[in-house]
Amino acid sequence: MLAVAPAADAAVGAPSGLRPFLLRSNEAPARVFPRTPSFAWRPVRGATLYEFELATRSNFADSSIAWSGTSKMPTVSVPISLPWMTGTPYAVWARVRAVRTRGVSKWTSPYGFNMRWPNTPQAQQSVAGLVRWNPVEGATGYNVWFLGPDKVVATKTNVADEREHWTFHQDPGFTSVVRWRVRAVRTRVGSSANGIPSVSYGPWSPVYVEFNPPTTVSPLAVSTMASDVFSNQPAAFRLMPSLSYNGSVSADNVQRELYRVYVSTDSDCVNVVYRGSIVGSPAWAPRVTGPLVLPATNDELGKARLGYIISDGKQGKTFAIDNSSAKENESLGAAGASTGGTGGTGGTGGTGGTEEQLEKIEAAALAPPLVDLWDSGWPENRYYWTVVGVQIRPSITDPNQIEYQDTELPQDACAAGRVSTFGKVSEAVVTTAGAPYVSGLSPNGRLFSANRRRPAIYVRHAPRRLEAGARRRPLRDSVEQEVLPVDKGRVGGDAGDLRDPPASSGHLALPRSRHLPRPPRGWAPDVVVESRGPQGRQSALPRHPLRPRPSRQPRLPAPAKAAR
Repeated sequence: MLAVAPAADAAVGAPSGLRPFLLRSNEAPARVFPRTPSFAWRPVRGATLYEFELATRSNFADSSIAWSGTSKMPTVSVPISLPWMTGTPYAVWARVRAVRTRGVSKWTSPYGFNMRWPNTPQAQQSVAGLVRWNPVEGATGYNVWFLGPDKVVATKTNVADEREHWTFHQDPGFTSVVRWRVRAVRTRVGSSANGIPSVSYGPWSPVYVEFNPPTTVSPLAVSTMASDVFSNQPAAFRLMPSLSYNGSVSADNVQRELYRVYVSTDSDCVNVVYRGSIVGSPAWAPRVTGPLVLPATNDELGKARLGYIISDGKQGKTFAIDNSSAKENESLGAAGASTGGTGGTGGTGGTGGTEEQLEKIEAAALAPPLVDLWDSGWPENRYYWTVVGVQIRPSITDPNQIEYQDTELPQDACAAGRVSTFGKVSEAVVTTAGAPYVSGLSPNGRLFSANRRRPAIYVRHAPRRLEAGARRRPLRDSVEQEVLPVDKGRVGGDAGDLRDPPASSGHLALPRSRHLPRPPRGWAPDVVVESRGPQGRQSALPRHPLRPRPSRQPRLPAPAKAAR
């Protein structure tokens, strides 16, 4: 059977003004974007539907179609995150056409654009045992290359601890100078029709150098927190923060060389929701490539003291002070984690690292372990964190084998005052004036960006028939309360942006009303948004705030005239 596409109707004008945008449909057209843009165009009179295509070639050959979809509105949000890629002159092309009852219009002229990182990561303020850089818009993660151990690690946040330099090393020859580089990573979210790359990279930064002071012999104490914010006081973070601490003497008055952080949801530090990996650095930050593989025997421990540990995987036999198993979050659901490791040769450009290490880094980027926390509801709710020392003990079954055990309970550390708090928040999609970015159709058919602080949003949908009364009769012209999801974590339709975690969402509720009053004269709403009803029918809600119709008072009979 041969399927023939409908012919274009010359009488139906093609949409005009096709343009991409990130936040508002009235932005100036651009040709380079760090994140997947949304698209808008001028509406076509009488159009019932719009067909939209996104391709990697300007001729839109079938093999080049990355995504296609339909929309009833003259705007579309692409549900995939495009990778960073550039072409000559453009790498990605978009087009749209209108569909009417009598046919379809011609396609618009292709609109070409490139996907590219806006800047190279720049080093920012940090503390001993930590490297930090500015977040890159459009990045979903970062690769950090430590030049000393010649190892590349991956993270979802904009900080990384220096555990390779510090673990089993209290010698300044290992810790005093740390040379490192960083690059942004963008991972595709959503499925593509033509198999565009799943992971793309930005360029490596210049070589940065961190100078660290020696470890102090003092009681262990919490210090600073850092990611998109740097603070030694309780603060809210959009990205998962690093946790830093001072001193090396644990609660048993013994100097330790290993530490572990705990994060809880209560001030007593009893309900632990996050367990950090064991590190020797005076700071900890989550990684998606897993924790260090700790030595399992005395012989391996001796070798680790003379060099760097470059293997990532599970940390072996680790216990809490009550001898219960203590498993770090970096090993929970880790992609490609193993009891061994890959080691790294670094690399000077391109993808960096060995082929085996690169495969692990890409696997972790596509399926990262559980290294993030959900929104805490700051400032009413928050996370409480502390740090405990870790001791090395011989195994009961084999004296040559070693195990790792916490020296105290998190609740005891918090009770002693070694505790701090932080909040985890998602970035709301609002303007500097506090109003949401909303675009849609105005009642006169014009594509419009809301400019009020609290814009009114209206949805066309098929109202359901309600029943009421003893006989449960259907009521006409009834409208149920309609709740619309408003995704605060997505900007410009890019679901894969690191800046936009999926944990946050809000709702928009239309009020319940049995009557549809007439609009007051001179009133104009901001935006009208359409959605399909349960049977695919379309009906319009009133284009003004729903108000109950004034009840009609029954007429009283005229008073009888008094008899003469």
